[in-house]
Amino acid sequence: MGCGDLAEGSWKGMKKFLEKDRLCEALQGRVQYDFTWYPAFGGNSGIYTILLDRKVVKKFGTGYACRMLTRKGFEIAHLDAVHKVPIESRDEYTDFELSIALRDYRRQSIDLSIASDNPMIRMFAIVDRRIGKRRLEKLKDEIEQQPEWLRVLYLARMQAEGVIPSGGEEACGGEAD
Repeated sequence: MGCGDLAEGSWKGMKKFLEKDRLCEALQGRVQYDFTWYPAFGGNSGIYTILLDRKVVKKFGTGYACRMLTRKGFEIAHLDAVHKVPIESRDEYTDFELSIALRDYRRQSIDLSIASDNPMIRMFAIVDRRIGKRRLEKLKDEIEQQPEWLRVLYLARMQAEGVIPSGGEEACGGEAD
């Protein structure tokens, strides 16, 4: 899966779509999407990264997911084995899974996206300009149910929109390698 395959478009086009066309005004310039290609891994292997204020929120890639899940005690004999661990029981995802989530997010309504069982789809939705302050008010109670990495984006969006006060919980988390 290479950058050209991400949700049926070029990486440059998807980056523009996510950072300019759909990103809410309050987070413009703060949320960025990045792709690093690793040709040495064979094929079109790489890592997609979402950043907030230039700090890593989450990385997505098959090799990266394999390494992180192995560190967490999962037995991953080869890269394809990542997909044998149910998506609901892990918080590491492949570039292929991210691509599917982006495709689904683009094809469905914002209402379905923000309520999705898939945290990657909710990741795209929470920073989407189509989610307004009234909806954010309703989502406040759901922050604690989000995976830790996704809480960072929920908090950043709600603080940027003035839905919750800034300064209580830090919105700039990060992910370690």
